[in-house]
Amino acid sequence: MKSVSGFRRLLTASIGIGGIIATAWAADAAWKWSGSFPGKTVEMLIIGDVQVHTRRADPATAFVHMRDTLNKADLVYANLEGTLVKSQGPKVDIPDKPGWTHPGPEGASVALKPNNIRVVGVANNVAYGRDSILQTLRVLDAAGIVHTGAGRNIDEAHKPAIVERKGVKIGFLQYTARWYQDNEQIATTTAAGIAKISSLDGVTIDAGDVERVKNDVRKLRSQVDIVVVSHHNRDGATAVQFGSTKPTSASNDRTKSEEYQKAFAHLALDAGADLVFGHGTHTVQGVEIYKGKPILYAMGHSNFDQPTYENAKDGLVARVVIQGKNILRVSFVPVTRDSNNDVLMLDPSSADGAKLIQMVKDRSTNPPPLRIEGQEVVMFEKATTSSNR
Repeated sequence: MKSVSGFRRLLTASIGIGGIIATAWAADAAWKWSGSFPGKTVEMLIIGDVQVHTRRADPATAFVHMRDTLNKADLVYANLEGTLVKSQGPKVDIPDKPGWTHPGPEGASVALKPNNIRVVGVANNVAYGRDSILQTLRVLDAAGIVHTGAGRNIDEAHKPAIVERKGVKIGFLQYTARWYQDNEQIATTTAAGIAKISSLDGVTIDAGDVERVKNDVRKLRSQVDIVVVSHHNRDGATAVQFGSTKPTSASNDRTKSEEYQKAFAHLALDAGADLVFGHGTHTVQGVEIYKGKPILYAMGHSNFDQPTYENAKDGLVARVVIQGKNILRVSFVPVTRDSNNDVLMLDPSSADGAKLIQMVKDRSTNPPPLRIEGQEVVMFEKATTSSNR
C-alpha cells in the first residue's frame, strides 16, 4: 500500500486531474463544515453504500482520505452492502450475483468501527442467506455496531437501531425494495432475514408493507427524538429481482427516482419520520423538501469495492445537525473515488463537485434552493430551535 504522502506526491505529479488534486489534500484532514449553531448540537454523517470487498488487500485503507472527517462526527450511519462472513467465492456467496464475494468479519473490525461507523442498515439485496445474515449480526454486535433491517424473524428485522449522543436519541429504520430470493433473504415469523417493501411496478407499494412501515415509524416516534428512515431502492433498471417474479421496469435511467420511492418517502415522513434517504441504485438522485422535512432519494456510493463498478463513482456525504428534537441543517458534499478506489470528498466549487451538484438539481422534482456555503451544499435549514412537534 502506498503511503498517504506518497499518494499525494503522485497526484501532484499528475496533469489533467487538478480538481481531484486539491480535494485529496483537503480530504485527508477533517472536512471543514460551515455554520454556527447555538447550544448543544449533534453532528451526524450519512454516507452511501459501503462494501469493503475481498479484492482490497488491506480493508483498513477503505476510508484513508475520510478517516478524520468520519471520526470527528458524533455519529456515522451507512448502508452495509454485504454480509460480514468468510467468503466462499464467486457464484457461491450469492448465486444470483456472479462475481460477488463477501468481505469477511474484518470488514467490521478494521473498516467500519475504526472509522466511526457505529450504526448500519442491513436490509439490502446482498444480505443473502439466512445463516450469513445471522452471522453478520453477531459480528456487528461483537464490534459494538448497532444495526437495523435484519433479524432472527420479521419482528426483529423491523426493530429499529437506537443510538444516543449528547442526550439526543436517534432512531433508524431500513428496508429493501430489492432482493434475489424470498426463501434465502426475507424475514418471516419463524425465519431470519431482512425487512422489505415490495414494488413490482415501480409505482405502487404492497399494501401490507405500507402498513408495516407506518406502524414501525409511529412506534419508534414515541421512543426517540429524531427518526431516520432509509431504503434500498429496487433499481428498476435491473431485471433480476424476487426470484422467478420479474418486476416491470419503468426506466433504464438509475439516476431518476421511481414513483414508489417518492410514495415511500412521503408516507414515512407523514407517519412521523424526520428524514428519509435512499441507496442501492449505484447513482446519485435528486432531493426534496416535503412538508418541511428533507429527502435524499439516492446517496450513491461511498467505499464500494465490487468489481465491474469501477466507473460508478458518484456519491454524497450528508451532514445532519441535530438539536434536541429538531434537525437544524441538512447539507451534503459530493464524493468520488480515485484510481486506488479510495473515497475522496469534493469541494462543491470544484469542476467535478459542480457536475455532481448539477446532477442532483437536474434529478430533483421541485428542487429546494441549494446554496454552497464553504465546502458544503445546504439543502435544508431550520431558522428556529423551538420544537416542531
